[in-house]
Amino acid sequence: MAPRFTTTSILRRSVLRGSAGLGLGVLAGLARGGRAFAGAPPRFKTVEEGYITIAMSGTMPTTGIQDGKITGSDAEMVAAIAEKLGLKAKPAVMAWSATIEAIRSGRADIMCGDMGWTPARSNAMLLTDAIYYDGNFVTMKKDKPFKDFINVNDMGGHSVGTGTGYSYVPDLKKIPNIRDVRLYDNVDGCIRDVVAGRMDFAVLDSMNVEYMLLQNPDIDLKLVPIKPNSEYPDLTGKGRAVLGMNQQNPDLFDAVNAGVKWLWTSKTNARLLAQNGMTSSDYLVAPQKDPRIGVDRDAKGNILGPAAHAPKDYSALFA
Repeated sequence: MAPRFTTTSILRRSVLRGSAGLGLGVLAGLARGGRAFAGAPPRFKTVEEGYITIAMSGTMPTTGIQDGKITGSDAEMVAAIAEKLGLKAKPAVMAWSATIEAIRSGRADIMCGDMGWTPARSNAMLLTDAIYYDGNFVTMKKDKPFKDFINVNDMGGHSVGTGTGYSYVPDLKKIPNIRDVRLYDNVDGCIRDVVAGRMDFAVLDSMNVEYMLLQNPDIDLKLVPIKPNSEYPDLTGKGRAVLGMNQQNPDLFDAVNAGVKWLWTSKTNARLLAQNGMTSSDYLVAPQKDPRIGVDRDAKGNILGPAAHAPKDYSALFA
């Protein structure tokens, strides 16, 4: 009998549809932490008035819905920022492959879920500063002869499964002698194929797999870290988890990005990561080299690219 996995399946999912037009979310209250926002309260365009709509896959531990409440580290970070902006967070659950188009078409305000920064994504959306950092692991059967790490070339001659639209797909496809790179729309399907022996390895969001294994300790799988290799930077390097937003809505982006800075200064990101099982301090340690410099950020952190603009200062809302 096939094992019953409890990732997305343990969550009560519901897709909440926003209105087709853009409403105005008006910030409630002028005071934030004893400081007043200078002038009139800001007015932000949102998909639905009073709400910030989150495009997400509903895969724990980063995004989910349980008992009608938003859960998961990344989604809860967005909800915490939204509260500071006087907005309520509203989930729009969909396949991961659909989230970017939902942002670009204006059907959602923000997307999240361990979304790694890439140059291509920075051209398609406005991407916030990092909310945390993470590396990649390979999921495999416990009897595989890898323990401390696995080299990229060790995957040659084998089949590898991963997610549709994941940033490291191009790196996987260029591994010498790779037998097959199969793309999946959800974590469950890929993991089932590894358990059944239809797939040798899986490279997925490690925190999602870790959460699955914690919920299902009898599954015959393990996670092995990938040894860093400069020829495969997206696959073996440390990634930056960001939030994606529509390029035509820079004011809302500036306010949310101010909120990301608040996540760090208040340590709210660390608290919500730990609350969802991600207790390693490594999530809060940035890699030495920043690939964003010269792409969508300059050395001073100013925004470059298709949606370059002079950011407005909304820091008073998070004081």
